[in-house]
Amino acid sequence: MPPSSRPLPSLHDLAASNTPKRVLAYCPSSAAGLPITVLPIPACSEFHGDYHGTTCILVAHQGHGRRWYRQDRHIRPLHTAPRMIEIYDQGVSFDHQRWDGELGRCVMIEFGDADVQAMTHGQLRTLRLPTRHEVFDERVARLTLDIAEEAVGGMPSGELYAQGLCVALLGALAHRHGDRRGAHARTAERALDEGQRRRLCDLIQQQLSAKLSLNRLAQEVGLSPQHFARLFKATYGTTPHQYVQTLRIEAAVAALRQDPGVPIAQVALACGFASHSHMTELMRRRLGVRPSALRRTPGARSR
Repeated sequence: MPPSSRPLPSLHDLAASNTPKRVLAYCPSSAAGLPITVLPIPACSEFHGDYHGTTCILVAHQGHGRRWYRQDRHIRPLHTAPRMIEIYDQGVSFDHQRWDGELGRCVMIEFGDADVQAMTHGQLRTLRLPTRHEVFDERVARLTLDIAEEAVGGMPSGELYAQGLCVALLGALAHRHGDRRGAHARTAERALDEGQRRRLCDLIQQQLSAKLSLNRLAQEVGLSPQHFARLFKATYGTTPHQYVQTLRIEAAVAALRQDPGVPIAQVALACGFASHSHMTELMRRRLGVRPSALRRTPGARSR
């Protein structure tokens, strides 16, 4: 929890920061089963000497941009986008990190052996996850952000619920991303490659307010619509429609909070929704609130 230990309604209520590695919120493993830390995604900053002594994942909650991670002489250029996942094996370190983009937040969950064994009653002694960048897995991202919402909100649904989410997350990671080299090699053949993912990310962000079609997205990466739909689901764990819909909802929430004077119908069209009523219904289903409520309250809890 933040230093004040005062429960907050949502991750959205945590102030963003341009200071790398500054802890925005923390929940120990004694509460949720796994240690949960909310960290900033800087807009324009850099950091030297990042070491991860424990296997962990980081899931972006908000923020788009570019980043550059250096290990020895190798510099890896990367993107940042909501629900994008970084997976770091135990002992991974970066000599230098640099960010350029929007302020955002990410959720880090660590998987120490003692916590993993306690959560699985010894059935899983350790969780080893080969380091991967720019991963999209809708189930892992959703579970991680749901766990963080519970932690930041002071466990409103009870520790049993939060711990159940952690067990589900462990299972999903072990099954989908665990250290099984043969399985990873086969999966890579049935997924979009890094260049295709980057082009899609850029296209969707640039045309979020437009009518994006399956044909247009498939054309961007040089695939037939049918083949593209299969590879997209295998890569991101969700359909292209659901993925774009999530980004549009996030963009609309940000716009509604940023400028309360803009008509809701105008926000809906600017974010790519068919109409005011279309956006209202999706927000009611996905966030549990109507657009007008986002202007009266500091945050909406995702479901």
